[in-house]
Amino acid sequence: MSQAAPPHRVVLISLDGFRWDYLQRPAAKELRRLARRGVHAERLTPSFPTKTFPNHYTLVTGLFPEHHGIAANVMRDSALGRFATGNDPAVRDARWFSGEPIWVTAETQGVRTAVYFWPGSEAPIGGVSPHRFFPFDVTTSRAARVDSVLAWLALPDSTAPRLIAAYFSDVDTDGHNFGPDAPETDSAIARVDSVIGAIVDGIDRLGATDRVDVVVVSDHGMAERSSERAIALDDYVSMDSLEIGDWSPIATIIPKPGHSGYVFNALIHAHPHLQVFRKGDLPERLHYNSGDRVTPIVAIADEGWSVGTRSALAEMAPGRVYGAHGYDNALPSMGAVFIAAGPAFRSDLTVPPFANVHVYALLAELLHLRPAVTDGSLDSVRVLLR
Repeated sequence: MSQAAPPHRVVLISLDGFRWDYLQRPAAKELRRLARRGVHAERLTPSFPTKTFPNHYTLVTGLFPEHHGIAANVMRDSALGRFATGNDPAVRDARWFSGEPIWVTAETQGVRTAVYFWPGSEAPIGGVSPHRFFPFDVTTSRAARVDSVLAWLALPDSTAPRLIAAYFSDVDTDGHNFGPDAPETDSAIARVDSVIGAIVDGIDRLGATDRVDVVVVSDHGMAERSSERAIALDDYVSMDSLEIGDWSPIATIIPKPGHSGYVFNALIHAHPHLQVFRKGDLPERLHYNSGDRVTPIVAIADEGWSVGTRSALAEMAPGRVYGAHGYDNALPSMGAVFIAAGPAFRSDLTVPPFANVHVYALLAELLHLRPAVTDGSLDSVRVLLR
């Protein structure tokens, strides 16, 4: 009697802030090697707003931010208070998170998971947590995370997680601090590229190439910004009339009671590089008109511009280039990366851009899971599969 095939495993890696065209930079040689072994998209289209927490949660739920509750990196909720990405109590509070992340889908269907720092993984969503997860700790080295991924892959099938997800922030951090075209950003690309090389080589050494699919994604791209292209809301509206949640390059605005008309009228024509919308009036393609945490007014700066309070914008030093994301998701500079290789995927294939809401359905298919209802579809990415 022949032995049953070993259970299929998936390694999902996020490279925060890795713009799609970084793949062609000299520092990304391991990522290009992986793309040749498998498939990659010309560009992965992020969801709006092109921010870290909304898009990481979209990648693992298949829902647009207006539907999964994480509508911005910084939010206010009348019942829950303030959410911010660095707010430990909030990121661990499942009440902020709607939808069903892939690790919950897996765990509830008997598939073990291990998640290293993925946004949302610290909260017991639906009362379910990954089998292994870690509170975010910026001091944890890349090598420690790689070692954990490979150690999990080396476990026997009876105890090994079949879904492993890990997050690396290097490229986003240096992209913000120095801009997308800085040598420091290229160095960060090289660092995460070495992570991918170490994981792929480790899988090869384990003899697991024929049963592990590796999926590499990012949440958004990056554009240049500077203090010379900044829009201070204080110059146009009384700050006593509103609260700001997220800012730069979008401003999510909550007018104080009785001030909605004043705030909107003060900002609608305030600056030629700022678009201002009431909730419900944003372009349909942005999928950002519903949901309790989409604010009553949303201001969107043009590419390369920033919007916020005068004090917040003063953090930028004159004459220095920085990086930003959050802009319109149709901009090429906001495009993310998608690469996948392994037994489930075709080889040496490049496909046109697709939206990141489809990644959840793909992961569910790789793991043979019954997917939750989402805004994405497997049919949109079936071309990637053998």
